[in-house]
Amino acid sequence: MYYDKRFQFEPSFSIIAFNVEQMKHSNDGGFITTHCKKINNIADRIRNIDSKVLDDMYTRFKNKEHVVPANEREKSCLQLINDVDAAASRVQGSVTSKKHMRNEIWSLINKIGSPSWFITISPADVNHTICLYFADVDQEYKPEIQDKKLREHLIKQNPVAAARFFDFMVQAFIKHVLGVGSGHDGLYGKTEAYYGTVEQQGRLTLHLHLLLWIKSSLSPQEIRDRILKHDSDFIKSLISYLESCYVGEFDTGTSASINEQIILNKTKPDYKDPTLTMPTPPPVAVCSCSTNKGIKGNGSTAVHTRPACLVDGVTLK
Repeated sequence: MYYDKRFQFEPSFSIIAFNVEQMKHSNDGGFITTHCKKINNIADRIRNIDSKVLDDMYTRFKNKEHVVPANEREKSCLQLINDVDAAASRVQGSVTSKKHMRNEIWSLINKIGSPSWFITISPADVNHTICLYFADVDQEYKPEIQDKKLREHLIKQNPVAAARFFDFMVQAFIKHVLGVGSGHDGLYGKTEAYYGTVEQQGRLTLHLHLLLWIKSSLSPQEIRDRILKHDSDFIKSLISYLESCYVGEFDTGTSASINEQIILNKTKPDYKDPTLTMPTPPPVAVCSCSTNKGIKGNGSTAVHTRPACLVDGVTLK
């Protein structure tokens, strides 16, 4: 991130740049379409299209009806829509691009099977020092949490920083949590494939929806077959797993007791909001090892204990 961020602060620049990119991709798609062998047929369909039939089909599509062409005029309109889709497929954010993404997901499901996980990621950009560093003009990184109004102002005036922070967090999640390209298995298991789409949420920041396929995981049909075979060990393991997924509890007590403890902690002068607190790094492992005739001696390693009150406080929030 450069010190000079005038283009990032300009509210209309990103919109204009995106529109220019969309027009370029649209022109590229149109250029390819005009040089195909079917361009004369496409031109004839455009000249001879029945606008009333096209409006009727549009209304039916809008009402989410399954449209099946019943005559030649409807077939011609549907073919024209497909021709336009071919030209608009390269335009990001278009309906055709979304349709192509759905087709890619269906292709993955057809190739690999049903996904194992559906994951949603929404990074807390307003509370993260890296995002605030991207948004600020200070070239030196200072891991300090500023005032709430200042944090919100920095993020609002620099959406580019929020987008870059979102990309940074997503790439880190894919590499370190999913284990893609990192040389180790992911948190959910060995990742076979993933597919993610980015959406804009209510406060105009980004969040990710991701489908995750785990290698060697059971398909829904295999799970059904094993249940119907009355495999008692498998059924017990499945029920235990499902029950463990639907648990609402804390490490150190009930929700009411944790809430009371947080209210009490807030009255202390040295209280800090756990969502605005930098994590404490674990201590450096200390090992006193000696080698005697090729035999390694016993060593002692420092153990890092996590502050349970902070963990529960973040979870409760």
